[in-house]
Amino acid sequence: MTPFPPVKTRTVKETLLIVCEGDAEISFVRFVKRTYADALGRAVQEHNAKGKGGKHVLETGLRRARNNRAYDKLVLLLDSDQDWSDELRARARKVRIGKHPISVIEANPCLEAWLLQILDAETEGDTRHMKQKFRTHTGVEAHEPEWMERLLNRDALNKARARVSQLADLMNHMGIAKP
Repeated sequence: MTPFPPVKTRTVKETLLIVCEGDAEISFVRFVKRTYADALGRAVQEHNAKGKGGKHVLETGLRRARNNRAYDKLVLLLDSDQDWSDELRARARKVRIGKHPISVIEANPCLEAWLLQILDAETEGDTRHMKQKFRTHTGVEAHEPEWMERLLNRDALNKARARVSQLADLMNHMGIAKP
């Protein structure tokens, strides 16, 4: 009689849904997910809310989480410059997905501001100025993934994690341990 092969055990990971405001946010989340594929502590799925401001991102996240109860956590990644208020922040804090409250990562005033912080560039000004400064610094729009391949890597993200609170929050939610 031949012995049975050893049984492989699988671990069940928590599931995380990240609802992004637009194309730039989703491109960045996918880049981080690819870069740390071997170190993700959660099963991460991302969804693009296709713009329309913070309120729309909140409603899209709630709708997706209610329709698919498989998610353990919900994170909203949005810009604070459009259709986002203290009332909506309070509403987001009250809602729970399973045992967990919704987490909101705000880019103030926009995602390009904290991407510039990650790149260790100056970040003063309004949304229009941040987008223009980002184009000048990288040569492309934030949603085009080629700039990430050229200017970012695991080491750069690990260093920026200590300086940029939004990046640290995103990586913590994804279950990426600090080096």
